[in-house]
Amino acid sequence: MVKRFFLLTALLFLFSSCDRNIEPPREEAPKITQKVNAYMLDVMEEVYLWEKHIPDTFDIRYEFDEFEFYEKLCYRKEDRWSFITNDVKTLLEGGEGVETTFGYSLAFGTFSNTGNYFAIVQYVYPDTPATEAGLERGSILTEINGKPITKDNYTDLYYAPSLKITIGTLEDGTVHKAGSVSLTARKQNLNPIIAYNIIEEGDKKVGYICYSDFFGNSQDLFFPVFQEFKSQGVTDVVLDLRYNLGGYLSTARALVGVLCPVECLNGNTVLIAKYWNDLYQKYWKDNNRNDRLYEYFPSLSEIPVNLNLSRLFVLTGKNTASASELTICGLEPYMDVIKIGNVTRGKYTAAMVFHPEENTQIANWGTQAIVYKYANALGVTDFKDGFTPDYPANDVLLGNVCQLGDPNEELLSRALSLIGVRAVAPLDVSVMSMDVIFIPDYSLISKPTGLNNHLINK
Repeated sequence: MVKRFFLLTALLFLFSSCDRNIEPPREEAPKITQKVNAYMLDVMEEVYLWEKHIPDTFDIRYEFDEFEFYEKLCYRKEDRWSFITNDVKTLLEGGEGVETTFGYSLAFGTFSNTGNYFAIVQYVYPDTPATEAGLERGSILTEINGKPITKDNYTDLYYAPSLKITIGTLEDGTVHKAGSVSLTARKQNLNPIIAYNIIEEGDKKVGYICYSDFFGNSQDLFFPVFQEFKSQGVTDVVLDLRYNLGGYLSTARALVGVLCPVECLNGNTVLIAKYWNDLYQKYWKDNNRNDRLYEYFPSLSEIPVNLNLSRLFVLTGKNTASASELTICGLEPYMDVIKIGNVTRGKYTAAMVFHPEENTQIANWGTQAIVYKYANALGVTDFKDGFTPDYPANDVLLGNVCQLGDPNEELLSRALSLIGVRAVAPLDVSVMSMDVIFIPDYSLISKPTGLNNHLINK
C-alpha cells in the first residue's frame, strides 16, 4: 500500500456557472467524527499488521459512524481482535486491573424450555462485591431484578451499577429459585490470583495457582506465591490458565522467567520472534532493533524467584488466550509443557493501544490494534485453532462443583494423577451440558511506553 503522509495540495474545482446539472454539495460527517476517522486511518495505515489490505478509496468526509468506519479498516479474514473505543481511559485502566465491577467471571447456558439464559459463576475475584455477597464458583444466577435473563439484558450482569440477582440451585436436573443477593459495582484493583495452595503426598509437593489475567505489574502479586512454593520445596507446579484471556506481554515474560529452567535466564534466550508489517519489519532490521524483533527471557537478576522446572502442567480451556498461549508455546522449546483441559482460543498476535494526545478534542477515543504476530523459538505460529490439550478434560460448573484448588476438581485432579499424587476423581455423570455463549475478550497488550502512540516519528 502507498503510505499516505497527508501532504496537502490545493484542489482545483473546474465548473461552469451555466451548468444546470451540478449536484448540490453532499452532506458531510460532523467534524469531530472526521477527526476520529482521520486519526484511526493514520494509525492503521502505519502500524496495523495487515495494513496492505486497507483500501485506498476512503473519503473520511462521508464516513458518519466511527465504529463502522473502523470495521472497514480491519482485515477480518484474519483479524478477530482489533477494536475501537470511545472510552480509552477505561480500556487502559482495565489492562492494569482497575475496573468498576461486581467481581465475578460468568459462563452462560440456556433453559431448553424457554430459551432464557442462566449464568454460572466460574470464579470470583478476592475482596469484591461478589465475594462479599457469598457468590462462589458454581453459583447459578437465574434472574436480574426479578426478570428472566435474556439476550437483551444479560450484559447488565457486567455493566449495571447495581443489581438484585436471583440465585438458583440444581436439583434433579432442574434449576429452582433459592433466594437472592444484591450487588453494587465498585471501582477497584482486581487481584488475578484467584486461588493457590500446596498439595502434598509422600515426597511430592505440588504447587497450584489459578491466574486469571496478565494485568500490568501483576507479577508483584504472583512472585510471593512462587517464592512460597520454592521455600516449601514444591517439586511440580500446576498453572491454571483456563480462564486467562491474556494481558501484558511484560507480565507474561516475568511469569515464564519464574517457571523456566534456570539456564534460560541468561538475557539472550529467545522467548518469541515478532513479525510486524512490512514497514516496521524493515525499519527494525535496518536499525538493528533486535529488541523489537524478539522478546527474550529475562535475566536471572530481573527475577526474584526461579523454580528451575523441567516440566509444567497447564490447565487450559476456550478462555485460554493471547498471553496465556504465548506462555505455553514460549516455554515448550525449553521444557515439557503438559496441557490438560480443553482447546485454547488461538490468538497468535499482539496488540498495542493507540490514542490521541490528552489535550485534543478526540482524546477519549482509542484503538487496540494488532501490530505483530509471534512465533516461538521453534517457529510455531498461526495456531488459529488453538492448542489441543494432551489430556482432554471438561470444566465442571454444574452438578458436583469443586472450588478451584480443591484436589478433587476435575482438571486439577487429572493433573495430580499425572504427577503421581492421587488417582483421577470420578467424573460426575449427572452434570448438565451447557454451551458458553458469552466470554469477555481482552487482547494481548504490549505496553506502549516511550512510543508516543506511533512507533516511528514521521
